[in-house]
Amino acid sequence: MIGTLVKTKHEQKKVYYPQVKARYPGWIHQVDIITPLYIAGYGKVASVNRIDVFTSHAYLQQFDAKNAESMIGFLIGDWQSNGIPRYLQVDNEAAFRGGLYHPKTFGKLVRFCLNFGVEIIFIPFNEPWRNGHVESLNGRFQKLVWDKYRFRDLAHLRRESAIFCQQHNRYQAYRKDHFGQLLICGYTVSRLPHNFTFDTEQTLPITTGRIHFIRQVDENGAVSILNETFTIDKALSYEYIWAVLNTREQSLTFYHKVTKLAPKTQVKCFNYKLREPVRNRIPVSCFSSS
Repeated sequence: MIGTLVKTKHEQKKVYYPQVKARYPGWIHQVDIITPLYIAGYGKVASVNRIDVFTSHAYLQQFDAKNAESMIGFLIGDWQSNGIPRYLQVDNEAAFRGGLYHPKTFGKLVRFCLNFGVEIIFIPFNEPWRNGHVESLNGRFQKLVWDKYRFRDLAHLRRESAIFCQQHNRYQAYRKDHFGQLLICGYTVSRLPHNFTFDTEQTLPITTGRIHFIRQVDENGAVSILNETFTIDKALSYEYIWAVLNTREQSLTFYHKVTKLAPKTQVKCFNYKLREPVRNRIPVSCFSSS
Protein backbone atom coordinates (compact mmCIF):
# COMPACT_ATOMS: atom_id res chain seq x y z
CA MET A 1 0.00 0.00 0.00
CA ILE A 2 1.34 3.43 -0.96
CA GLY A 3 2.48 5.51 2.00
CA THR A 4 2.79 2.57 4.38
CA LEU A 5 6.05 2.44 6.33
CA VAL A 6 7.45 -0.98 7.11
CA LYS A 7 9.82 -1.06 10.07
CA THR A 8 12.69 -3.49 10.21
CA LYS A 9 12.86 -6.03 13.01
CA HIS A 10 15.41 -4.07 15.07
CA GLU A 11 13.48 -0.79 14.55
CA GLN A 12 10.33 -2.38 15.99
CA LYS A 13 12.17 -3.51 19.09
CA LYS A 14 12.85 -0.87 21.73
CA VAL A 15 16.54 -1.11 22.52
CA TYR A 16 17.80 -0.19 25.98
CA TYR A 17 20.59 2.40 26.08
CA PRO A 18 22.96 2.19 29.10
CA GLN A 19 24.04 5.42 30.76
CA VAL A 20 25.43 6.85 33.97
CA LYS A 21 22.91 8.56 36.24
CA ALA A 22 24.15 11.83 37.75
CA ARG A 23 24.14 11.27 41.52
CA TYR A 24 25.35 14.69 42.62
CA PRO A 25 27.24 17.77 41.33
CA GLY A 26 30.50 16.80 39.65
CA TRP A 27 29.51 13.17 39.14
CA ILE A 28 29.46 13.38 35.35
CA HIS A 29 30.46 16.12 32.93
CA GLN A 30 29.67 16.12 29.22
CA VAL A 31 32.16 17.84 26.91
CA ASP A 32 31.94 18.66 23.21
CA ILE A 33 33.75 20.70 20.56
CA ILE A 34 31.92 23.10 18.24
CA THR A 35 33.81 23.29 14.96
CA PRO A 36 34.42 24.51 12.34
CA LEU A 37 33.95 28.13 13.33
CA TYR A 38 35.53 30.81 11.16
CA ILE A 39 36.16 34.45 12.08
CA ALA A 40 36.57 36.62 8.98
CA GLY A 41 40.00 38.22 8.91
CA TYR A 42 41.22 35.99 11.73
CA GLY A 43 40.77 32.30 10.87
CA LYS A 44 39.43 29.04 12.26
CA VAL A 45 38.54 28.65 15.93
CA ALA A 46 36.90 25.94 18.04
CA SER A 47 34.69 26.23 21.11
CA VAL A 48 35.02 23.58 23.82
CA ASN A 49 31.85 23.38 25.92
CA ARG A 50 31.25 21.49 29.16
CA ILE A 51 28.13 20.96 31.23
CA ASP A 52 27.58 19.29 34.60
CA VAL A 53 24.70 16.86 34.03
CA PHE A 54 23.37 17.27 37.58
CA THR A 55 23.46 21.06 37.98
CA SER A 56 23.63 22.24 34.34
CA HIS A 57 26.59 24.42 35.37
CA ALA A 58 28.63 25.21 32.25
CA TYR A 59 32.21 26.07 31.37
CA LEU A 60 33.29 27.24 27.91
CA GLN A 61 36.57 28.21 26.30
CA GLN A 62 37.68 28.85 22.73
CA PHE A 63 40.94 27.93 21.00
CA ASP A 64 42.75 28.38 17.70
CA ALA A 65 43.22 24.64 17.28
CA LYS A 66 41.07 21.55 17.83
CA ASN A 67 43.64 19.19 19.31
CA ALA A 68 44.46 17.25 22.48
CA GLU A 69 46.68 20.05 23.78
CA SER A 70 43.76 22.49 23.67
CA MET A 71 41.48 19.94 25.34
CA ILE A 72 43.94 19.37 28.20
CA GLY A 73 44.37 23.12 28.67
CA PHE A 74 40.58 23.41 28.80
CA LEU A 75 40.29 20.69 31.47
CA ILE A 76 43.03 22.23 33.60
CA GLY A 77 41.19 25.56 33.67
CA ASP A 78 37.87 23.88 34.41
CA TRP A 79 39.21 21.57 37.11
CA GLN A 80 41.03 24.41 38.83
CA SER A 81 37.93 26.62 38.89
CA ASN A 82 35.02 24.20 39.15
CA GLY A 83 36.32 20.85 40.31
CA ILE A 84 37.31 17.43 38.97
CA PRO A 85 34.42 15.15 37.90
CA ARG A 86 34.10 11.41 38.47
CA TYR A 87 33.18 10.78 34.81
CA LEU A 88 33.89 12.74 31.64
CA GLN A 89 31.60 11.82 28.74
CA VAL A 90 32.70 12.64 25.19
CA ASP A 91 32.26 11.55 21.59
CA ASN A 92 34.91 9.82 19.49
CA GLU A 93 36.75 12.87 18.15
CA ALA A 94 40.47 12.27 17.60
CA ALA A 95 41.17 15.17 19.98
CA PHE A 96 39.48 13.16 22.72
CA ARG A 97 40.52 9.57 22.11
CA GLY A 98 43.78 9.87 20.17
CA GLY A 99 44.88 8.24 16.91
CA LEU A 100 42.29 6.84 14.54
CA TYR A 101 44.29 4.02 12.97
CA HIS A 102 46.55 2.00 15.27
CA PRO A 103 44.99 -0.42 17.82
CA LYS A 104 45.32 0.28 21.54
CA THR A 105 46.19 3.94 20.97
CA PHE A 106 45.85 6.01 24.16
CA GLY A 107 45.68 9.70 23.33
CA LYS A 108 47.06 12.49 25.48
CA LEU A 109 43.64 13.38 26.90
CA VAL A 110 42.90 9.77 27.89
CA ARG A 111 46.25 9.53 29.66
CA PHE A 112 45.67 12.87 31.41
CA CYS A 113 42.28 11.75 32.73
CA LEU A 114 43.60 8.36 33.85
CA ASN A 115 46.38 10.01 35.83
CA PHE A 116 43.97 12.25 37.74
CA GLY A 117 41.37 9.59 38.42
CA VAL A 118 38.72 10.68 35.91
CA GLU A 119 36.95 7.89 34.03
CA ILE A 120 36.22 8.79 30.40
CA ILE A 121 33.03 7.51 28.79
CA PHE A 122 32.98 7.37 24.98
CA ILE A 123 29.47 7.46 23.54
CA PRO A 124 28.58 5.45 20.38
CA PHE A 125 29.91 6.52 17.00
CA ASN A 126 27.74 8.98 15.08
CA GLU A 127 25.17 9.44 17.87
CA PRO A 128 25.78 12.98 19.20
CA TRP A 129 22.33 13.09 20.84
CA ARG A 130 23.70 10.70 23.49
CA ASN A 131 25.46 13.79 24.86
CA GLY A 132 22.16 15.61 24.94
CA HIS A 133 22.93 18.01 27.80
CA VAL A 134 25.98 19.53 26.17
CA GLU A 135 24.34 19.45 22.72
CA SER A 136 21.57 21.62 24.17
CA LEU A 137 24.21 24.00 25.54
CA ASN A 138 25.85 24.04 22.10
CA GLY A 139 22.55 25.12 20.55
CA ARG A 140 22.15 28.03 22.95
CA PHE A 141 25.79 29.07 22.42
CA GLN A 142 25.25 29.00 18.65
CA LYS A 143 22.10 31.13 18.86
CA LEU A 144 23.02 33.56 21.63
CA VAL A 145 26.73 34.01 20.94
CA TRP A 146 28.03 32.81 17.59
CA ASP A 147 25.06 33.88 15.45
CA LYS A 148 24.50 37.11 17.36
CA TYR A 149 27.84 38.90 16.91
CA ARG A 150 30.38 39.58 14.19
CA PHE A 151 33.61 38.69 15.93
CA ARG A 152 36.92 40.44 15.32
CA ASP A 153 39.24 37.83 16.80
CA LEU A 154 39.56 35.04 19.36
CA ALA A 155 39.76 37.46 22.29
CA HIS A 156 36.45 39.06 21.27
CA LEU A 157 34.77 35.63 21.04
CA ARG A 158 36.13 34.66 24.45
CA ARG A 159 34.74 37.82 26.07
CA GLU A 160 31.22 37.30 24.73
CA SER A 161 31.38 33.57 25.53
CA ALA A 162 32.33 34.36 29.14
CA ILE A 163 29.33 36.70 29.48
CA PHE A 164 27.02 34.03 28.07
CA CYS A 165 28.46 31.41 30.44
CA GLN A 166 28.01 33.65 33.50
CA GLN A 167 24.40 34.40 32.59
CA HIS A 168 23.69 30.71 31.92
CA ASN A 169 25.15 29.66 35.27
CA ARG A 170 23.30 32.34 37.23
CA TYR A 171 20.04 31.20 35.68
CA GLN A 172 20.72 27.51 36.37
CA ALA A 173 21.66 28.24 40.00
CA TYR A 174 18.38 30.15 40.44
CA ARG A 175 16.30 27.49 38.65
CA LYS A 176 17.75 24.57 40.59
CA ASP A 177 17.26 25.83 44.12
CA HIS A 178 17.69 22.28 45.48
CA PHE A 179 21.39 22.49 44.67
CA GLY A 180 22.02 24.63 47.75
CA GLN A 181 20.42 21.99 49.95
CA LEU A 182 22.70 19.35 48.48
CA LEU A 183 25.74 21.43 49.36
CA ILE A 184 24.49 21.63 52.96
CA CYS A 185 24.30 17.83 52.99
CA GLY A 186 28.09 17.68 52.71
CA TYR A 187 29.05 17.62 49.04
CA THR A 188 32.67 18.67 48.59
CA VAL A 189 34.60 19.55 45.44
CA SER A 190 38.08 18.30 44.59
CA ARG A 191 40.04 20.81 42.47
CA LEU A 192 43.42 21.07 40.85
CA PRO A 193 45.50 23.61 42.80
CA HIS A 194 45.92 27.07 41.29
CA ASN A 195 49.70 26.53 41.14
CA PHE A 196 49.17 23.40 39.02
CA THR A 197 51.50 23.46 36.01
CA PHE A 198 51.49 21.04 33.10
CA ASP A 199 53.16 21.09 29.70
CA THR A 200 50.34 20.08 27.34
CA GLU A 201 52.94 18.97 24.78
CA GLN A 202 54.11 16.14 27.04
CA THR A 203 52.64 12.64 26.95
CA LEU A 204 51.94 11.04 30.30
CA PRO A 205 52.40 7.29 30.80
CA ILE A 206 49.40 4.99 30.88
CA THR A 207 48.37 4.77 34.53
CA THR A 208 45.95 2.60 36.49
CA GLY A 209 42.27 3.33 35.96
CA ARG A 210 39.23 2.61 33.83
CA ILE A 211 37.95 3.78 30.45
CA HIS A 212 34.36 3.18 29.32
CA PHE A 213 32.85 2.69 25.87
CA ILE A 214 29.17 2.53 24.91
CA ARG A 215 28.81 0.75 21.60
CA GLN A 216 26.03 -0.56 19.40
CA VAL A 217 26.72 -4.09 18.25
CA ASP A 218 26.75 -4.30 14.44
CA GLU A 219 24.96 -6.83 12.26
CA ASN A 220 27.91 -9.22 12.57
CA GLY A 221 27.85 -9.12 16.38
CA ALA A 222 30.99 -6.97 16.65
CA VAL A 223 32.07 -3.57 18.02
CA SER A 224 35.09 -1.31 17.61
CA ILE A 225 37.20 -0.25 20.61
CA LEU A 226 40.29 1.92 20.09
CA ASN A 227 40.66 0.97 16.42
CA GLU A 228 40.23 -2.75 17.05
CA THR A 229 37.26 -5.00 16.31
CA PHE A 230 35.89 -7.37 18.96
CA THR A 231 33.33 -10.07 18.20
CA ILE A 232 30.71 -10.15 20.96
CA ASP A 233 27.56 -12.06 19.97
CA LYS A 234 25.51 -11.91 16.78
CA ALA A 235 22.39 -12.38 18.91
CA LEU A 236 23.08 -8.89 20.34
CA SER A 237 23.12 -7.18 16.93
CA TYR A 238 21.78 -3.60 17.17
CA GLU A 239 21.78 -3.79 20.98
CA TYR A 240 23.94 -1.44 23.06
CA ILE A 241 26.68 -2.79 25.29
CA TRP A 242 28.97 -1.21 27.87
CA ALA A 243 32.69 -1.95 27.71
CA VAL A 244 35.13 -1.34 30.58
CA LEU A 245 38.85 -1.19 29.87
CA ASN A 246 40.78 -1.77 33.11
CA THR A 247 44.40 -0.74 32.66
CA ARG A 248 45.60 -2.29 35.93
CA GLU A 249 44.17 -5.69 35.03
CA GLN A 250 44.76 -5.14 31.28
CA SER A 251 41.29 -6.48 30.59
CA LEU A 252 38.37 -5.42 28.40
CA THR A 253 34.98 -6.53 29.73
CA PHE A 254 31.62 -6.19 27.96
CA TYR A 255 28.27 -5.90 29.77
CA HIS A 256 24.69 -5.90 28.56
CA LYS A 257 21.30 -5.02 30.04
CA VAL A 258 17.99 -5.89 28.41
CA THR A 259 16.06 -3.15 30.22
CA LYS A 260 16.75 -0.44 32.77
CA LEU A 261 15.57 -2.63 35.64
CA ALA A 262 17.15 -5.86 34.39
CA PRO A 263 20.41 -7.08 35.94
CA LYS A 264 23.66 -6.28 34.18
CA THR A 265 25.26 -9.38 32.68
CA GLN A 266 28.83 -9.91 31.55
CA VAL A 267 28.85 -11.16 27.97
CA LYS A 268 32.57 -11.23 27.12
CA CYS A 269 35.96 -10.52 28.69
CA PHE A 270 39.21 -10.21 26.75
CA ASN A 271 42.82 -10.00 27.83
CA TYR A 272 43.95 -6.55 26.75
CA LYS A 273 47.73 -6.52 26.73
CA LEU A 274 48.90 -2.94 26.37
CA ARG A 275 51.87 -1.88 24.27
CA GLU A 276 53.62 -0.16 27.16
CA PRO A 277 53.91 -0.61 30.94
CA VAL A 278 51.12 0.61 33.20
CA ARG A 279 52.37 2.97 35.91
CA ASN A 280 50.96 4.22 39.17
CA ARG A 281 49.39 7.66 39.02
CA ILE A 282 51.71 10.63 39.37
CA PRO A 283 50.57 12.69 42.41
CA VAL A 284 49.11 16.14 41.80
CA SER A 285 51.83 17.60 44.03
CA CYS A 286 54.42 16.69 41.38
CA PHE A 287 52.76 19.20 39.02
CA SER A 288 52.58 22.07 41.48
CA SER A 289 54.95 25.00 41.08
CA SER A 290 56.45 26.58 44.18
